[in-house]
Amino acid sequence: MKVRFWGTRGSIAVPGEKTSKYGGNTSCVEVRAADGTVIVLDCGTGARELGRHLLASTSKPLRLHLFIGHTHWDHIQGFPFFGPVLLPETEMNVYAPAGFQRSVEDAIAGQMQYSYFPITLRDLRSRIHFTELEEGFFRVGEVLIQTQYLNHTAPTLAYRISSGGATVAYVTDHEPFWKPAGRAFRHPGDQRHLSFLEGSDLIIHDAQYSDEEYAGKIGWGHSTVEYATDIALSAGSSRLALFHHDPVHDDVTVAHLEATARERAAATSRSLEVFAAAEGLELDVRGNGHKAPVTAVPAIRRPPMAGKRVLVVSSNETEIATIGQMLTEDNLVLLPTSDKRTALASVAEVFPDMAIIDERLPDGTGADLIQPLRARLNNPDFPIIMLTEGTDMADSACVGGTASVDCLAKPFSPPMLRTRVLSWLIRATASESPRSAGTAGVGIARRSTDEHAADALVGGLQGAAAATYADTLALMPLFRSLDREQLLNLVAQATEKIFTAGNVVIHQGEPTDSLYVVLSGQMRVVQSTVESPVSGQVLAEVGYGEIFGEMGVLTEQPRSATVVAVEHTRCLALAPDDFMKVLQRTPEMAIAVLRMLARRLYHADRLLARYAPDPLTGLLGRRAFHDHYQRLAAGSRRRRSGVVLMVLDIIHLKTINDRFGYMVGDEVLRTVADALTEATRTTDLVARYGGDEFAVLLVDTGPAHTAVIVKRVHERLSDLAARRGLPLAVQCAIGMAGSHEPPETADELLWVADEDLRRR
Repeated sequence: MKVRFWGTRGSIAVPGEKTSKYGGNTSCVEVRAADGTVIVLDCGTGARELGRHLLASTSKPLRLHLFIGHTHWDHIQGFPFFGPVLLPETEMNVYAPAGFQRSVEDAIAGQMQYSYFPITLRDLRSRIHFTELEEGFFRVGEVLIQTQYLNHTAPTLAYRISSGGATVAYVTDHEPFWKPAGRAFRHPGDQRHLSFLEGSDLIIHDAQYSDEEYAGKIGWGHSTVEYATDIALSAGSSRLALFHHDPVHDDVTVAHLEATARERAAATSRSLEVFAAAEGLELDVRGNGHKAPVTAVPAIRRPPMAGKRVLVVSSNETEIATIGQMLTEDNLVLLPTSDKRTALASVAEVFPDMAIIDERLPDGTGADLIQPLRARLNNPDFPIIMLTEGTDMADSACVGGTASVDCLAKPFSPPMLRTRVLSWLIRATASESPRSAGTAGVGIARRSTDEHAADALVGGLQGAAAATYADTLALMPLFRSLDREQLLNLVAQATEKIFTAGNVVIHQGEPTDSLYVVLSGQMRVVQSTVESPVSGQVLAEVGYGEIFGEMGVLTEQPRSATVVAVEHTRCLALAPDDFMKVLQRTPEMAIAVLRMLARRLYHADRLLARYAPDPLTGLLGRRAFHDHYQRLAAGSRRRRSGVVLMVLDIIHLKTINDRFGYMVGDEVLRTVADALTEATRTTDLVARYGGDEFAVLLVDTGPAHTAVIVKRVHERLSDLAARRGLPLAVQCAIGMAGSHEPPETADELLWVADEDLRRR
């Protein structure tokens, strides 16, 4: 294979005299396989020059494969400047891990919004295909691609590329799972990393820091020169490229680190060529005959993660709260317990998908819980992350165990823990095998795997399951004043329900039968209208630890609003009688509910002010226009029906005010508003956007109908001006913008429509 470096820097580009030798552009590497396949590894600022090179040297049409390690800015910021994506004959296949609640396509499109860049992703003329990867393997032509998660602050993949008997491993950004003692890699994560690299002919490895610098950078997600050298030596590689140079390192510093790594390699009996990657460096990689085992798991898959259950065993409430917030952001369910006894009592009924265990527990060590926990679950590979306080404890918990026990030092980095949780859940999902029939029916845990079901109902909670949910509620501010007995009474008749995005949980006007506590996900409270029963005026967003449906219970009246799931959401449905009994006996909780209601009323008052119509024209204002646009655009995207945005400016309104007075000017504004209202449908959105500006969103229509709409507006303007006796003809300049897939915000369409108006 042929390898060429186009960008070698990490974090941010730093071109200049002091970085001219090794380069100042961010990550980008070109690989040409034996069968001619062109692979691009990451798309930092180095991609600009690579694009120019490909356009000048490669036959058309271009068929390229871009592998992105993760979507942090320094790995994608060159994409808008990559010349081949502008050509209609280019086919670009983009591969990357999914980020936190965001796809790779969304991440790249996000940095190309008009607010940041003049060309959007949709404007590109090339054919672009996005593929999200997990751990596993797949092939591109004759090239074998293997992937494995790295230890970083966002989901990040390493790529092992094999072609023509040669293998290149691309490993950035990555931090040691545990700082090795000497050159031994005792942590199971480091052992997995070593196995992935074994026998590679060239390893391109993150080496951002020296050992001294790393002491102050733990948890940032990057490796040292020493670690990269040692792991390459242990992997039996013949060449190591030190990569992802720190932006504060000039050429002199990088050269010094390169010399340090060479001396370290030379001190061993193994043969390893070590060099610092430099922009423009070209390598011919030939194979050594080693073939790494190929996993049987395909990398191109999307296992569902929302709703997975994470058992957290810790007596530290702050620690549990931090983890709970982190899990909620990924729609995962927190199952908190405080000690070994409670964990073992509840686990067979709640059936978690993985566990996070504090090494220090009130009734023993976390390490002592591993085997009993797995035995109780009948799962010897049940994934566990152990939170430890030192290397000795880490060794006792992790070393000698199975590879599915992970260790993370405290104080831990929440983003680092978050990526490890997702990595282990994905691995566990990939290796899942059907449980025995006896285990599959246990307690509340064996939920439906049909992610499209409207809801999954689980029977009343009893025993250890009730205790687990009592623990869950105890962590929520609303229920903290309740004692253990009150919590158990509250959940005794509760049921757990699962709602997928778009499901209506409560219909406005229906009788009251329960209220809900959000365990994970997000709900939206909507004031329904006849035209839009489930997407009317948004009154509130309800998330983890909050309740909804309480107004119907408190007033004993039908539901006053509709509640819709924004995303995959898990709720605990409480019996109204049980809730009222606890509320009546607990003044502290009654006050907490009162405060919650007061906040919601305050928010509703602000909404009324926000959506109050323009006092002169009766139309919506600018802020209300943007909020209503998001709702209407989302519906249009689902229906794939398209929208047209029309922007109107009244011509010479200032002159009209100066010549005829403000009373006439105000009447002109009212006339334009009335003309727009009469010329459009009730389902369209009409707003006074500024002093003399109006915006009209026409839903379920396309550019082909704009001429008819504009003609209708001019006719209504002329007719109303004549009937109202205005002393002048009212004229408006009109700009248009249309889209079959309207963007999430109105900014892009407003910009296009404004440019169209200026050209007229």
